[in-house]
Amino acid sequence: MTGHAGLQITDLRAGYGETVVLEGIALDLPPGGTLAILGRNGVGKTTLLGTIMGHTTLHGGQISFGGTAITTQPAYRRARLGIGFVPQEREIFKSLTVEENLLVAARPGRWTAERVYEFFPSLAARRRNRGNALSGGEQQMLAIGRALMGNPSLLLMDEPMEGLAPVIVDAVLKGLERLKREDDLALLLVEQHARIALEFAERAIVLDRGRIVHAGESRALLDHPGGLAALMGVAERT
Repeated sequence: MTGHAGLQITDLRAGYGETVVLEGIALDLPPGGTLAILGRNGVGKTTLLGTIMGHTTLHGGQISFGGTAITTQPAYRRARLGIGFVPQEREIFKSLTVEENLLVAARPGRWTAERVYEFFPSLAARRRNRGNALSGGEQQMLAIGRALMGNPSLLLMDEPMEGLAPVIVDAVLKGLERLKREDDLALLLVEQHARIALEFAERAIVLDRGRIVHAGESRALLDHPGGLAALMGVAERT
């Protein structure tokens, strides 16, 4: 595939070993675009991110990024092509300092440790602290900052607001809103809090039982909360 600089997925089937979790997934995320992936627990949201990163078993379909077919590429090659990943478990190095966590992931480009500190000032104050001395919110900011240090053009985030206090959610969201505004970065967000995700992303898909049951503009779901509740209720039966 050539001629498209964003992320394209067509007729994707994927899962773990012989188990197929995702069926017939298709999406198109242009450069600089934002997409929310919604649905209850267990419907395939994390599996979709893992498949884009190359962490699952592919059973069919195509994934293209930046005009390059990456369907069979290993995860490290996908990262080098410009896909950053903030996993649900954060996976920061607890024995390293904040600064060491950032520098270990650094690749040449616009994102430096100083720019991350400017985005998340609470990290700047703790740059010498080890990962295990950080709060959950600070660990989440560090996980996002570390992904940015790879200078990606696409950032995948798996439930970045999970378990965070409202004031910390606001701080993380402010950073993400700035990213959307100031950086030519495509953002793909898996989030349990549907309203937060829909207010952030231009477009949304709703997954149920490994399939897309809705795709469209986020505004349409925000303007019709009954429709959103019905779609999420479909997913709730899984």
